Amino acid sequence: MCKRTAHMTRNAEMNVRAVETLEEIYARHDDLIGKLGLACRAGCDLCCTRNVSVTSLEAALIVRHLEKTGRNELLTKIESASGLPRFQPLTTTNTLAHLCRNGENPPEEDCNPAWRPCPLLTEKRCPIYAVRPFACRCMVSKSVCRQGGQAEIDDYLLVIHTVFMQFIEHADASGCTGNLIDMLRIKSTSGQPEHSGFIPNRSIEMIMLPPEYQARAREIVSELSSLFQ
Repeated sequence: MCKRTAHMTRNAEMNVRAVETLEEIYARHDDLIGKLGLACRAGCDLCCTRNVSVTSLEAALIVRHLEKTGRNELLTKIESASGLPRFQPLTTTNTLAHLCRNGENPPEEDCNPAWRPCPLLTEKRCPIYAVRPFACRCMVSKSVCRQGGQAEIDDYLLVIHTVFMQFIEHADASGCTGNLIDMLRIKSTSGQPEHSGFIPNRSIEMIMLPPEYQARAREIVSELSSLFQ
């Protein structure tokens, strides 16, 4: 086997492992959320905006799903949304942890919840629900959002979701993060996300857990850590 072929084979194997790890993280989150008795139901779409950030690994999983299920028309919808205003992140979760540890302030980001709906949304339903990114998975509420205009989520779950985001980024440490629209456009054409709209991911340097939640979150952190051993 030549060096180039061996390198490609190793990369393919690494990508398979990364996808499996991502899917396992999703499964752990599904188990956690499934016990909470949330109000979220099919047809709830208030949180389905154009402000979703994804890692390159999550985007690759979505594009693979669309290709396997023959839903390439959804990529056309993504392309048509490329000129619309949307949130474009300036930092990643693990970069934020890095900045906090070093006493640095994160950059100010522009995000308007009125930038909706998500271009993938079809008749108030998500056509990629099975492989939706974590930024969508963590948008949950204990009460129906339309009654109060926003999600109702307790502080502990917000902290745990940040931990999940750290591990998802860690699983794609050699990749990058960007807006869902931009990332799907690049991944669907097998391009490399190299322009300024994407931010390099980081490995975990520290877990962002306030002291009051550390004992309660210890088991979840241990489970997620075990996926990388």
